[in-house]
Amino acid sequence: MRALIVALVLGCTMLITPPALADSPPEPDTTDAGAQEDAAEERATQFVGVRGPEAESIPGGALLLAAYAIVWALLFLFLLRMRGLQRQTAEELERLSAQIRASEGQ
Repeated sequence: MRALIVALVLGCTMLITPPALADSPPEPDTTDAGAQEDAAEERATQFVGVRGPEAESIPGGALLLAAYAIVWALLFLFLLRMRGLQRQTAEELERLSAQIRASEGQ
């Protein structure tokens, strides 16, 4: 039921939302045409070209391997923790069983 309500709210939101502003072209401002030309010329004189592509400082393969290593390490630590908790539970169960057997003998 909750998923249905969420889907309905999301659908209504998508229908009501106006289209993005980036879809419509900007309207030209004719009041300051001379000022715009001056600004464009000023930007053109300050233009500095790019000299070749910039290289990445860390390759993607190394990041992928690091991410997998972290996930495996966390999984391993989680399994070690679960093993320790299971061992504690088994010891507690054995202790309680011994107490029950001892109390039945009295």
